[in-house]
Amino acid sequence: MSQTTAEPTSTRSAGRIIVRNTLFGMGAQIALRVVSFVFQVLVVRALGDEEFGRYAIVLAWAGLFSVIGDLGINQYLAREIARDRSKANELFWDTVVLRFGLAVIAAVITTVGAAWNGYDQRLVLAVAIYTSSYFLQAILAPLSSILTGNERVDIVSVMGVITQILFMVFAAIFLLLEFDFVWLVIASVINLPIMTVLHLWAIRRNKLGPPQFRVNTGLWWSVVRAGLPFGLIQLSLSFAFRVDTIFLSGHVPDAHVGWYNVAYNLTLTLMTLSRTFNDAILPTLARQHANNPDSVRPWYYQSVRMILAVGLPVAVGGMLTAEKIVALLYQPEIAPAAIALAILVWDIPFVMYHSFCGNITQSINREDAAARVYFSLGVVNIVLNLILIPRFGIIGSAFATVLTDLIGAAQFYFFLRKEFGAGLNFKRLARLGLATIVMGLMIYLLFNLNLLIIVLTSAAAYLTLIWVSGAFSPEERQLLIGFIARRLPSRKQSVTQ
Repeated sequence: MSQTTAEPTSTRSAGRIIVRNTLFGMGAQIALRVVSFVFQVLVVRALGDEEFGRYAIVLAWAGLFSVIGDLGINQYLAREIARDRSKANELFWDTVVLRFGLAVIAAVITTVGAAWNGYDQRLVLAVAIYTSSYFLQAILAPLSSILTGNERVDIVSVMGVITQILFMVFAAIFLLLEFDFVWLVIASVINLPIMTVLHLWAIRRNKLGPPQFRVNTGLWWSVVRAGLPFGLIQLSLSFAFRVDTIFLSGHVPDAHVGWYNVAYNLTLTLMTLSRTFNDAILPTLARQHANNPDSVRPWYYQSVRMILAVGLPVAVGGMLTAEKIVALLYQPEIAPAAIALAILVWDIPFVMYHSFCGNITQSINREDAAARVYFSLGVVNIVLNLILIPRFGIIGSAFATVLTDLIGAAQFYFFLRKEFGAGLNFKRLARLGLATIVMGLMIYLLFNLNLLIIVLTSAAAYLTLIWVSGAFSPEERQLLIGFIARRLPSRKQSVTQ
């Protein structure tokens, strides 16, 4: 088989690679999210709130324990390849074999645990079916790490779109046949063998491997130990994303679980851009930090201002229009989801920030600090859900989610301030906040109008305010102008003059 090749690092621009990967990721994710969002609306309408709630419980339970099948070694593999392309030859097959062994343990714990937790036979069956994905991911995930480590996040993004399209095709067939939620779980598994073949094709076409088969059992403990900080991060994030649904399933009807997950999935849809940017920066900044540690600092300052510029108006606008959004998309029985959405939408700026910071810490080889933060968040989230869900149901769970991520954002802020020093420029951040308040007042005054008119009018006003108020420095504005000019070469002269 072909060997992994490395492009000389001196010829690669970090900014250009991050922009390329972000653009591909953003385009792929926007297309994916639009299609997935429409499909999710149709799924909720087809299944109803109760059956959709049961489907959400399966995904939450199996997703929580899927971390055992990885323990962070996949992220470790991607980072090591990003720093040294030869690591693919050294670590790839050991990672695959380790993940197969971990998949056995994870599958047993997940299925037995579901039965022990008192779920009915249909739910346990669906969980057992989902665990087959652990074994398929044992080869698929390391293949994806080769692409990520070689900074081909653009290819990974396209593969993600194909994965979701295949799922939607199979799921649509099953829904048309009026099958229940178990068949949606089957649809999420049967596309993985196809994706494995496509990943192999992409890797060979780009002359990135895969490496020749070689296993060194002497490396296994060191790989597992090196992956543990990443695994702890994954586990903590899984708790943050999944444990609320699991706790809700024990205290509220399945229909309420469905309402909560409708709101939560809407919130996740609005985070598309930040996820693609975060995925794009990790391998590139890991390489940059290995060559020049000081080069990471400017990316942090500028990115945080952009995150807040996007996250704050989305949170305010989403809160004020939550009722309109849910009424527009879903049947009347889903209307209670609007209350949870109005709260959960505030999670967006906090998750955008601490997810970005988590990748920054991994890029600068401080995943131990990120692991401590995310572990504390897992504990806080469990405690808050245990306190709030029995008393307040989905509203309590929504507040628990937002408070947890607020605490995580605060921890990362103080840690990275210590690492990088001051530089966020709070005067400019205050101008972002003022522009957001003005936008919120405009939405309130226009509330009785059509939702599209509200969104377009308030967005235009907000963008104008942050541009003229000096929320961004002249250098940052020039970067944005240059970026737009490069995307529109025929108008370059008029834009820059």
